[in-house]
Amino acid sequence: CGSGGMLVETINSVRAHGGDTRTLRLYGQEVNLTTAAIAKMNLYLHEIEDFKIVRGDTLRSPGLRKPDGTISQFDVVIANPPFSLSNWGADLWAADARSFCGVPPAKNGDFAWVQHMVASMTESTGRVGVVMPHGVLFRGGVEAKIRQCLIEEDRLEAVVGLAGNLFYNTSIPASLLIFRAAKSVERRNCVLFVDGSAQ
Repeated sequence: CGSGGMLVETINSVRAHGGDTRTLRLYGQEVNLTTAAIAKMNLYLHEIEDFKIVRGDTLRSPGLRKPDGTISQFDVVIANPPFSLSNWGADLWAADARSFCGVPPAKNGDFAWVQHMVASMTESTGRVGVVMPHGVLFRGGVEAKIRQCLIEEDRLEAVVGLAGNLFYNTSIPASLLIFRAAKSVERRNCVLFVDGSAQ
């Protein structure tokens, strides 16, 4: 969840479009104690009270679960996870239900984040928006197989290529991947590509 910025922007977007923010329930998980505390403070300062921020390693130990122990699911899942994270917990992933398309390389957890988020969206209304490095679009090996699986399951709806230097922690160009649990009829078996890199 980072410092809560994405959650605050969600509230701002709902307000800007005339929506009722009292109907929202916001959830997040953050491994860093200070960042988790800042996220909570940020949400309080923006007059948001209905939220739950849990501490912990999302890939190794997801903290948002249903009473039966399975991963909680949400209508909208958004994140800007750390790019190309190494030592992310690949040794535990093979036995994890979130590895439905395969186990990403131990030195690169990008597709672990993607699969976690796709597994976290509700069956019928779920949508995912995740910021990823461009490499997820073309890297080979097991990552190519995971990418192929996600496309064959018809989960990937759109890819938006972004310019470099958009994020404070990296200068490399990124992509926004949009997944949907149930695509509209006209979008089935298709992926929309948008070049958003022009500055």
